[in-house]
Amino acid sequence: MLEFVTNRKVIVGENAISAVPAQMKWYAKHKPLLVVYDADAGVVVRIEELLKDAGYEFSIYADVRHEPDLGVIDRGTALCVAEGCDSVIAIGGGSVIDTAKMIAMMATNGGCTEDYQIRGRTVQTMPLLLIAVPTTSGTGSEATKVSVVFNPNKGYKKSCYDTSMIAQVAILDPQTVAGLPPKVTTSTGMDAITHAIESYTSLDTNEISGMYSLKALQLLTQNIVTAYLRPDDMQARTNMLLGSYFAGAAISVGTCLAHIVGQPFGAIYGIPHGDVCSIFLIPSMYKNRDYCMNRYVDLAKCVGIDVRDKTDEEVFEEFVQFIKDIVRKIDAPQRISQYVDPSKIDVDYAVENIAVSMAHLKNNPRPVSRELFREMILESM
Repeated sequence: MLEFVTNRKVIVGENAISAVPAQMKWYAKHKPLLVVYDADAGVVVRIEELLKDAGYEFSIYADVRHEPDLGVIDRGTALCVAEGCDSVIAIGGGSVIDTAKMIAMMATNGGCTEDYQIRGRTVQTMPLLLIAVPTTSGTGSEATKVSVVFNPNKGYKKSCYDTSMIAQVAILDPQTVAGLPPKVTTSTGMDAITHAIESYTSLDTNEISGMYSLKALQLLTQNIVTAYLRPDDMQARTNMLLGSYFAGAAISVGTCLAHIVGQPFGAIYGIPHGDVCSIFLIPSMYKNRDYCMNRYVDLAKCVGIDVRDKTDEEVFEEFVQFIKDIVRKIDAPQRISQYVDPSKIDVDYAVENIAVSMAHLKNNPRPVSRELFREMILESM
């Protein structure tokens, strides 16, 4: 049986955020909670103006300063309930959208974040309406059912997820990402490229997810360098938003080794998620090569690599070089040592953390093990 779930509505284009009041009206909502990274950001101010002009009251939660943890979500949920909000609008990157998903869900289901993350509590009631307005092109959180949450009590990240947690409406407006700093474009873009590649090589990939993966990789690789060099190029920004969205939709089938190792490792050592994906992507491809070579050949064809009269191994190496060239052009990180002194890394602790915290261990085409995690870390120093 094949199951694939996406947003109810996706709105794309310049000034797409102007559709926010109409979506509130369509769903008969009256008071949203705005979950934001920066209350003074231009896109936040603009959406506030749109809501005010349409006669809506709203509350603001601007405490999402980093990847969400238990406290930031629980406090946001308490505010949402106390203020009588009947909907949630997320305006920000993946951390903001992940936080908003949990707030919208817990506002109707009760409990605390840790109940759903580690105590097995399940979603019983539909969440509040969630409208997601991404302001980065990378996490794809606006397209997924997943919230990645750091648990300081346990010392690791672990996802919470339910099909009902997908945003009902995703608004992809290039004006919200125009002018992003190059470093943010690089980090979020490499996260999206990793999503596209790993969703296609996942053991659970299927006809629907594969279609999203391939289109995502095309859009992302064709536009990321332009977006990096010319931050105000609206066509490149639109394509990056679409590529990120498609890649986010594709990872409903799970991610693979770069995320399995990178997500918990980044949490331990404070490395931004997209950067740690960049560090582990190519090493993970080499580790998985012999287990899904045909998939890498498909990905190579997708980005325009000529496969005629070449062995699969030659095509794979050209594809790896293609990714390496992008990494170089956008100055993406390639080594752990760019962030952490290798002598200060507790490899044993990191390996154990990876083994107990990740949910996608069975998606990787190569069977995973603690020794494989150790090799990945040591080779990426």
